[in-house]
Amino acid sequence: MRMKLIVPIVCLLAACGGPDADLAPMLVIAVGQQGSVLGAVGTGVAKLVIEKTGRPMRVRVTSGMDAIVGAGDAELGVSASDAAHLSSNGLRHYEGRPQTQLRLALPGPPLVVGFIVPEDAPQRTLEDLKGLSVPGEYPNARPMHFDGKAMLSTVGMSWSDLEVIPVASFRDGVQALIEGRADAAISSAGSGLTQQADANLGGVRFISLPEGEDVSENMWSEEPGFHAIDVPAGFALGVEEDMVLAAKDTYITANADASADDVYDVVKLLWEQIGELAAVHPIFTRWTHETMTNPRVTIPFHEGTIRLLKEVGAWSPEHEETHQKLLAELSSLM
Repeated sequence: MRMKLIVPIVCLLAACGGPDADLAPMLVIAVGQQGSVLGAVGTGVAKLVIEKTGRPMRVRVTSGMDAIVGAGDAELGVSASDAAHLSSNGLRHYEGRPQTQLRLALPGPPLVVGFIVPEDAPQRTLEDLKGLSVPGEYPNARPMHFDGKAMLSTVGMSWSDLEVIPVASFRDGVQALIEGRADAAISSAGSGLTQQADANLGGVRFISLPEGEDVSENMWSEEPGFHAIDVPAGFALGVEEDMVLAAKDTYITANADASADDVYDVVKLLWEQIGELAAVHPIFTRWTHETMTNPRVTIPFHEGTIRLLKEVGAWSPEHEETHQKLLAELSSLM
């Protein structure tokens, strides 16, 4: 696995100050590549911790966040609900090396995705995409393949129902739509690539998933970590009317052996200061106390997180049941 180590944010003790800064060891947070949402989320969290507490943090940029946190090479990290499920259980590209030490520090804001088409295209439903040219495979961005798999499953379709144009990455897929080589493409709500497609095509719009209470259940069964989300008209560029899109939650993760006090301090700060992050990236506007206390998760909670959720009265029987179930599943893999 190719990894890149950079340190764009390092808190120097003399500069950061803070009454306890000289007593606290540096924390490392593993984040996604520069320009990615997971990169923005992790860097935003680190920036907030440094500014508000003076605690030194180092940002480690990599494509293997779960492996780095799971191995204890970083105390904290950023992931997504579906990716954390795969890595912790040793599935797919993590086969044979389950990251059983991966824990959830906080559920983060949802990453909202869907298929986009040109604004004047006749396609209005997922079924309308059957037989059409759509970018797929995504060897350099494999989660995109499973995004599509989960969405298509809501109408009983699969990638085999489409004329798949092999592309390497998320960017390449949207570019194929812009160049007219594809009829639709997967994109994320609020992303720069959606904006680029909109500007080049004279407008784009998302295609809604079907409505119904079973849609989220079907997606979760197909790809644990995915769920449906109701979004209002104007939610993001390309959302012209109330609709249903797919979502997977971003996660702030922690190594199981990371100090409970350290994790507690970070998540408490996020709980109290989350409004400060809205200016960092649009996704932070979707991060609320409700999303932070979501009990439907794919990895066990960290001890420091449990302390916070109990302290604010948000730890529920559903949290406890899910936590114990996930712990037992990981224990069987050790």
